[in-house]
Amino acid sequence: MKCIICSGRMSHHFTKHFDVYSLRDVHYVRCGSCGFSASETHFRMSPTEWERLNNAFHEGNNARDDNPWNRNQRYFNQSVMLYLLSRNGVIPSGNWLDWGSGTGSLSLQLHEHFGLRLANFDKYIEPGLFLLRQSELVERGYTLVTNTAVFEHVRDRKTLDEIESYVSPDGCLGVHTLVRGEIPADPDWMYLLPVHCAFHTNRSMNMLMCQWGYKCSIYNEHAKMWLMFKRSAREVESEVARLNKLVGWDYLHFKAGFMDYWP
Repeated sequence: MKCIICSGRMSHHFTKHFDVYSLRDVHYVRCGSCGFSASETHFRMSPTEWERLNNAFHEGNNARDDNPWNRNQRYFNQSVMLYLLSRNGVIPSGNWLDWGSGTGSLSLQLHEHFGLRLANFDKYIEPGLFLLRQSELVERGYTLVTNTAVFEHVRDRKTLDEIESYVSPDGCLGVHTLVRGEIPADPDWMYLLPVHCAFHTNRSMNMLMCQWGYKCSIYNEHAKMWLMFKRSAREVESEVARLNKLVGWDYLHFKAGFMDYWP
């Protein structure tokens, strides 16, 4: 199996036994070049098997009142970050898109609290507001494209490239997923949910950024979101420093290339 990030060779990393949603032994592989790891078992599922697994998992988890993964807090903090960045000119105004939006929770927070419009697209769930159909999406048509809890579900490079293809030439890409230095060979690792199949490292994300032409990125640990920029790293760094000075602390973390915040 070849890595979808760098085309490097992937070899066995570890195996986890699930015994839920028709999953049994799931085999994870790791790229020796960039560290990107994936479930070979999930990657080899048919589209029907993959959709059935996701539907079964999300029907039992997305509507839970106990908010087990702090989704509501994350959506609120992401909306605050995007508002502050927009208000201070760090990210451009214009058409915004949330790709893989689910019901549109981030969009709702932005609209209700800050009056900002974030259009929603999802292949499997109909958003509750600002809905866009597949036929309405415009290539390179959005100054901001966000995706939250999406990258860990993507099984092929074509989908990653599709998400990025909607970012305008002067736009930004916002990504919420777990990224760290190495993916542990640990079947008990907390991020191994039954529907998570792709695990990104600092190296793999930096490679992906470079391949897409992004020069720098910022991260906010409360929103747990990265924003990637194609414009001058020096310009973005200056704007981030100004905003951090205004709020009085290191609200945003900047780096030329990928902001490798988590070790």
